[in-house]
Amino acid sequence: MQKKILMSVNRIKLFFFPDPQKKNFVFITYLTISLLAILLLEFIIAWINLPDNVPIHFNLKGEADHYGDKSSLWVLLIVPVTIFLVASALLQSNLIALSFKSEKNPGDKQLAEESKLMLYIVRAAVVFVFCILAAITYWQGQQTIS
Repeated sequence: MQKKILMSVNRIKLFFFPDPQKKNFVFITYLTISLLAILLLEFIIAWINLPDNVPIHFNLKGEADHYGDKSSLWVLLIVPVTIFLVASALLQSNLIALSFKSEKNPGDKQLAEESKLMLYIVRAAVVFVFCILAAITYWQGQQTIS
């Protein structure tokens, strides 16, 4: 039983950390998971404190110009988590390395590593942007209460 649990934990680690020997990949993954935790915390706080109608769209001045039901906040949580999981699955699969595999060009391995790094960065950037959007939505929602 313990062996099965350990195997499951190792699979989960491998899913989120497909390159544990690369320190910059591990750092970016920890950063992204931390941002997801912050996003979840923002979501919980917003869900508890905001009224039933919340701002869901803003004009260029940063003013709320469209309001919606509080359930629309789920988008701010589901989209980045889905992108994080899909990007993690792509990184865990060997698709990136296979797409650059060529015997003619020895530099393809470097291109594959750079592509992986870019996907790690994009994964973190998407979660960061949604953290900012959730914070703005919460702040604007608080402004409408006052």
